[in-house]
Order: sequence, then C-alpha cells, then structure tokens
Amino acid sequence: MTMLELCMECRNFFKPDIYSGTFTITGGVLEPLPAIPEGAYIRIVGSTFNDGVYQYGASGLADETFTGAVWLMHVPPDFVALLTDINEWEAANLTAIATATAEVLAGPYSSESFAGYTYQKKTSLGDVATSWRDPRLGFAARLNQWRKI
Repeated sequence: MTMLELCMECRNFFKPDIYSGTFTITGGVLEPLPAIPEGAYIRIVGSTFNDGVYQYGASGLADETFTGAVWLMHVPPDFVALLTDINEWEAANLTAIATATAEVLAGPYSSESFAGYTYQKKTSLGDVATSWRDPRLGFAARLNQWRKI
C-alpha cells in the first residue's frame, strides 16, 4: 500500500498547498519549489514519469521537465502510522492469504463423489482476513476519521 493509494481510499490529500507551473527534476531533485521541509509529503500531478506521492528529499524521481502541479500535503503523523501498520499487516499475512486463496481456487470442482467416497473442498476462506479493509482488523475504522465524501 502506498501513501497515494491510502489517500485515494479516503479521498483526502490533507489540505495541500498547490504550486502550479513548470518543474524540472534533475538528479532526483525537484525544482523550483518554495522551502519544503525534508520528509514532508508531496503529490506530483501532470508529470509523465513521476505522478504520485513522495516524501520530499527521498530518491526515486525520474529526471524530466513537466508542466503540472506539486502539492505540499499536511499529512498527520497518525495517518503515516496507520499506513505503516497496514503495510506491516500485509507483509506478515500475504503468504497465508495467497496460500488460502490458492486452495479455494485450485481445480475446477468443489466436490466429487465416487465408489462411496465423497470429498468437499473449501469454497471460501472462512475466518481468514484477506484484506486490511476487513472490519475485524480495525484499520478501516482508524481510516474513517480522515475520509471525505
């Protein structure tokens, strides 16, 4: 899960200061911008290679010149912590979810019977939480305070 995906999930980019114009990224550095604190979240819009949400000062931006917008987002620390918790849960559970899903999906038949023998395979994952959105995990409830209609 990325910061962009979580912001899109709750339709909230945290009252961004929006700067429009022509921007250049050289050596992973975005210019021109007013003073942006190191580690602040920015959203780039209108770029060919870099549309998305990034932490300012982090590497990973492709060199280009584009006309678009850069949003300085005011992301609260609790929202960042929620993103970290979701990613940790997904990392810890991804293998179990994939295995359980494969068992349910394997083969074209859900049951078979022959010569007095009957076999019924699972047709659902039962109590396995397959997504961070599962209400039993509490992530969705924590996200609700930042949801916008």
